[in-house]
Amino acid sequence: MMTKTKEFKIRNIPDEVYTQLKMIADKYQYASFNQFMIDQMQAIVINDGLSLYHNKFADSLIEIKQLQKEILDQQLKNEIQTVAMDAKLDLVRELTLGWLQFMDDGDALAAERAAGGDE
Repeated sequence: MMTKTKEFKIRNIPDEVYTQLKMIADKYQYASFNQFMIDQMQAIVINDGLSLYHNKFADSLIEIKQLQKEILDQQLKNEIQTVAMDAKLDLVRELTLGWLQFMDDGDALAAERAAGGDE
């Protein structure tokens, strides 16, 4: 079964662009300029209008954005944990200082012992 084909004409191509396209076709030894242009159109269709470089770049950007989001989420979790740990350390410091002050206060210690706090 033969594939149907279409023919179309592109107008108003600047001379320098046409010359560059012809040079590229020659450089890569295409059988004809027409074959070169057909291959370029197929590449556009395959890559959804973008070059392979652009598609890989877009994929890389998506991956980088996802990794940035994960890093930011982890940094937020770390910051929350650090704040919680600081609060716990402050509490332990306050309790320790209070205990040390209590232990240095002989009258309070004697009163505690008399009340049955330490036998």
